[in-house]
Amino acid sequence: MKKQKLINDKTNKNFNPKMLGCIFGLITSLLCSLSFIKMNDSKEVTKTYILNSFPVFKNDASYFMICDSVAVINYKNYSLYEFADIYTVHKDTTILEKKIVNRYFLHRKKELYGYYYDSLEDKIGKRMKMDSLLTKRAYYNQSLFDSTEGMELITSQKNIEGYELIEKYKCETKIDITYPDTVIVYYSNKLKNVSFTLSKIMDSVKKMKVQKTRAIYNSQFIQGYPNKFPTYEYRFELKEDNVSNLEKYKRFIDEKRK
Repeated sequence: MKKQKLINDKTNKNFNPKMLGCIFGLITSLLCSLSFIKMNDSKEVTKTYILNSFPVFKNDASYFMICDSVAVINYKNYSLYEFADIYTVHKDTTILEKKIVNRYFLHRKKELYGYYYDSLEDKIGKRMKMDSLLTKRAYYNQSLFDSTEGMELITSQKNIEGYELIEKYKCETKIDITYPDTVIVYYSNKLKNVSFTLSKIMDSVKKMKVQKTRAIYNSQFIQGYPNKFPTYEYRFELKEDNVSNLEKYKRFIDEKRK
């Protein structure tokens, strides 16, 4: 019994509460570090869409909406643009088949040229100038909204609907029917590192990212149409893809980097 008591006393001295607290602290710090590394790892490759929707009018002034999108995948110092080409097979007015084929453009940051691929399986791409392709297909270097162009700010709200700032503008003078009656601009501190921009000017002025714009047209009569046009709008939005598995893009870029 005496020997057993000595062993217990020795054990208690070696594992005192202060030592256990230190061990627990080290383990907690290690777990937090691993979680931080894992979180950053998950953001190593990102995919962001620029979404747009707009009306297509019929002769009776009714319309249907067309939706389109372009995606950019950012990984290391590369941007991979994904374009969706839609092919349809018609019989009279009936769509028999609809197929979406993705094309790709890989661009290294700060370089003037990149490579265009018909699929992720392509081994060799076609060398193309960056701005000539992206201006046509990804709104490159374009500002879809500039508040200085005949627009008057009428409301400004901060920290609302998940945005840092929402501004509403009205058109002071409508030169023609292409000018919207109202424009609503949604700003965010998210997506600052995304190469897409809806307004390079306003991104710089506000020190935030324009994440969404809505150009709204009031109901009106338009020359050449017997019926009055209903209210309609054009919408552009940046949206991060948090659902898709991005490993295939990462593998593709890694392969081309070599």
